[in-house]
Amino acid sequence: LVLRAAADFIMERDAAKEGKRIVGDKSPSSTIHGQAVRDAQVIYPDAKLVYIVRDGRDVLISERFRNFVEESKYLSPEDKRIIEDLRKDQAPFTDGTRSIFTEAFIRRVANGWVQNLQETEDEARRLYGKNYFGLRYEDLLARPFDEMSRLWKFLGVNKIGKLLEKEIKAEMASNPDEEWQTKRNEDIASFLPKGQAGNWEKLFTARDKAIFKELAGEMLVRWKYEKDLEW
Repeated sequence: LVLRAAADFIMERDAAKEGKRIVGDKSPSSTIHGQAVRDAQVIYPDAKLVYIVRDGRDVLISERFRNFVEESKYLSPEDKRIIEDLRKDQAPFTDGTRSIFTEAFIRRVANGWVQNLQETEDEARRLYGKNYFGLRYEDLLARPFDEMSRLWKFLGVNKIGKLLEKEIKAEMASNPDEEWQTKRNEDIASFLPKGQAGNWEKLFTARDKAIFKELAGEMLVRWKYEKDLEW
């Protein structure tokens, strides 16, 4: 009750400042999977839950470059060699000759992606039922106004005007995370545009595809990223 009251106070206060009646919280579930849904349901059983899924192959790319840009303390000696070689010559990493991944990294991220999707969706459907809304990040990129209109209707927004379409386009043109990464480590961050769909196709080697398909191929089909395992 105390946590609910505190959360209500913060969100209602911020909503009042902006003159809004619908307010939410963005909480990534990529590390605790279904537990994130269970935790939310304990505090907000009457909430509506929105879950945005991204192609796991692009998640793999994004996670890899985030670690490279931040020069994470968890980088292995092999990771550091890949970074140095990437700085010297990018060509082998873009023509399928050489992978930016270690096998261990692919397996860890791919397994985590599958577990996250499986647990999060299963728990969301079980605990929230009709108040659960799942969508794909790629559909937001391809049809931002249409997808947001579906989401707004789910949330109970009554008026969806064309002015919102212009605002969405302006928002989509902004990429503050990419700007931050460029400032942090430009020679690595500039190698690949951030936030785009399909970056994996430019960088995956045959080995990368085989490992990811082994671990997450069925989930790609389930979320309609692929029709079958022949990719």
